[in-house]
Amino acid sequence: MAPSGEIHLATATDRSYLPWCATGLLSCLRVTPERRLHIHMLHEGTIPLEDQWRLTRMVETHRGSIEFQLIDPELLATLPTKGRFLGGRISWARVLLPEILPRLDRVIYLDADVLALRSLSPLWAEDLDGAVLGAVRNVVEPAMRPHVASLGIADPSSYFNAGVLLFDLAAMRDVQSWRRISEFVQGVAGPLTWFDQDALNVVFAGQWKPLEPRWNVMNSFWGWRDWAIDVFGRHPLDEAIREPAILHFEGPSLCKPWHYLCPHPYRETYLSTLADTPWSAEPLTERTVATRLIGRLRPDRRVPAYLKFEGYRDSIRRAGGRAKRVLTR
Repeated sequence: MAPSGEIHLATATDRSYLPWCATGLLSCLRVTPERRLHIHMLHEGTIPLEDQWRLTRMVETHRGSIEFQLIDPELLATLPTKGRFLGGRISWARVLLPEILPRLDRVIYLDADVLALRSLSPLWAEDLDGAVLGAVRNVVEPAMRPHVASLGIADPSSYFNAGVLLFDLAAMRDVQSWRRISEFVQGVAGPLTWFDQDALNVVFAGQWKPLEPRWNVMNSFWGWRDWAIDVFGRHPLDEAIREPAILHFEGPSLCKPWHYLCPHPYRETYLSTLADTPWSAEPLTERTVATRLIGRLRPDRRVPAYLKFEGYRDSIRRAGGRAKRVLTR
């Protein structure tokens, strides 16, 4: 049975990602005027009260409601961290949703780096056919397929992306999902390259429903077109690119629409939405002398030039780190 009433939407962020998270939330509110959105903002106490008030006013102006769900750091303390500059452990908060929201049976989870272009109502009403969650298949590049295989997932097209998820929270509680995920993480021998996404794929292998790719249109749909066709088929892929419902700017810094050199075709759409948030004055990242010079190149030469520059910069940092260790011995 399709759920009725307001749509429950969950996301997680820290202070550094808040402008981008707010942009994604504003896009959801705008494209779903027919339903009231109730937003569950998961955080670890890093969002100042002033920013919470600003976000609340934005949401309520668009007929939505929001509550801030403070995650106990102790619950996440034993889980792998992405590091201070990549959000730490906050992305793991999504696996706690069945416990955090005990009175809810269903929730849509969105990463902070998304932009909605179509109403969320059809996604909210999606019949999961007995599955624990709904997700869009991930486009796994050949270099990462051995990692996916090491998780026990032989077919890389059976691995889903966790940036857009429809959770059946009641079913997750029935199968004790948090306990199973925690036990898996503690018992895993190798690294979890994609952190909670890896854990969700292993624990719920064969228990998830593939959603139409339009619900999670990733950068890989354009950048790795041939591999994406292998996963989705040519017609579904082209349809998703032509009529995306949710854009997901997954990947490294250059893939984010707030990066000075981002080549994404919907970048201007994203920035125009950002301009209507309380964080409209947030500057583009990496607007440096080097990237401004790279920006003067032909469009097809910018990304290769940036990647070459980034490699050079990383080598300088590594050399500096080695020199520091030698000097302090």
